[in-house]
Amino acid sequence: MKANNNITVFGAGSWGTSLSNIIAHNSKDVYIWGKEASVCDSINKIQENKIFLPGNKLSKNLYAINDIKNKKLFNSEIYIFAIPTQYLRPILNKIKKDIPKNSIVINASKGIEIKSLKFISQVFEELLPGVGKKYVTLSGPSFAKDVASGLPTAVTLSCKKNLILDKVATLFDNSNLKVYRSNDIIGVEVSGALKNVIAIGAGLIDGVGQSESTKAAFITRGLSEVRQFAKILGAKDSTFLGLSGVGDLMLTCYGIQSRNRNLGFMIGKGMNISSVLKSSNSIAEGYFTVKAFIKLAKKFKFKSPILDSVYGVLYKKLSAKKLVTNIIKKGIISDI
Repeated sequence: MKANNNITVFGAGSWGTSLSNIIAHNSKDVYIWGKEASVCDSINKIQENKIFLPGNKLSKNLYAINDIKNKKLFNSEIYIFAIPTQYLRPILNKIKKDIPKNSIVINASKGIEIKSLKFISQVFEELLPGVGKKYVTLSGPSFAKDVASGLPTAVTLSCKKNLILDKVATLFDNSNLKVYRSNDIIGVEVSGALKNVIAIGAGLIDGVGQSESTKAAFITRGLSEVRQFAKILGAKDSTFLGLSGVGDLMLTCYGIQSRNRNLGFMIGKGMNISSVLKSSNSIAEGYFTVKAFIKLAKKFKFKSPILDSVYGVLYKKLSAKKLVTNIIKKGIISDI
């Protein structure tokens, strides 16, 4: 194998495994780091991720490694990170000196870091100075199971440099996966992070037995808040009409595979939040993102009654039925 001809992926959950498998099927050697030794053994011995992506046969070009300091992980030109946002910084601190300079970095996660209130691109820029021009965010309406099963799916890649986008797009070249391109990194990351919060709210509304009409109004007003907030950060409004905006929002709010929607649904049904969080081996990012967003909104003096209502249910023990009152409250509100 030629040096720098392989790809490295950090994170062997369902999404990291699914993306790795696409690339491996395109005749690339992919090394994937997994925190759980049992996951790595499953991938290497039976070509299946029994824990996070059961039922999907994986490529023989995919190799799982449990030791995060293994040198085979750092002989690549392109590094993909599918690490839950709140765990990303500790991982980067362990390996930042091992990643070769001028590497292309692809982020495949969504969220806001609670402690720093930074989006993922900002975390990478802090810990890997100079990565900005070769930093790529992957987002869009795509469940890992659907992508792994070869079902028609479309995603967005966002980077400041078009040449990098051209190169990265070839990694995912697949007859069932369409890749669209964007230069609006912050817009893609804001929409990707906050749609999870709206999806929890949508699930809460389903859980308490409200109508589809109520949920549609909640989702629409939530999207309006996200768009207005994103403008403050310099995002392009058009981004929210694309795959990484309304496309991802629709899937996450209505899809039965949606971790965030299902989290809200179970809480709306009256289940204890701690019990719901412990019941899944996957993370509903919106639970943490809303906490970071509320702090960030206060910093910018931004009012967000829809997203704030989700925070109230999750962290202040407010009734899920309170979400509805923020949709129909009195006052003149522009429809944007």
